[in-house]
Amino acid sequence: MRLTIDIPPDIEKKLIAKCEEAGISPSDFVISLLEWYFLKRKKSAQSSEVYELLRVAKENGEMRIKHCKYSDGTYCALEVFDDIVSEKEPEPITPFKCLFCPYFVDKRKAKEKIGTADVKEVKVYDIAKLAAKFVVELYGDKLGYRAKLPVEEDEDESEVTETKKEISKKEVKKLLEDW
Repeated sequence: MRLTIDIPPDIEKKLIAKCEEAGISPSDFVISLLEWYFLKRKKSAQSSEVYELLRVAKENGEMRIKHCKYSDGTYCALEVFDDIVSEKEPEPITPFKCLFCPYFVDKRKAKEKIGTADVKEVKVYDIAKLAAKFVVELYGDKLGYRAKLPVEEDEDESEVTETKKEISKKEVKKLLEDW
């Protein structure tokens, strides 16, 4: 497309001076001005929609952080467990990360039984085991905990004097729910 523009002499002098300053031809300068104007206008129309989308997404993410069963407001327990297992430094939770979390459970709603082989229940059980291990390591002496030494079996002794009662996942889950 070819355009012809009549420019008043005083504006023409200023335009030529700007073009010499920038080291470009007047036609290139006018073309860059037109591109800038139309791109700016196009961006401004889209930017309001994008900001609205980001605002709503951030609000929903913050709501999920606040009301998630696994969140304390700063960290997600499930992510921290994965980070500890993989020996990484735990990262604080962000609204956008929490917005798309598949493990979100609203703690405001009534507790619903989904099934016994649910991934979340297994992770909660592992978190409880890991927390108990840390408590024993850090505060075992202060609490008066004495670790039982493993009994070495001789060739003559084949009987086990003590029987250990193992706690099932169901009992741990019940204790966590009542806690």
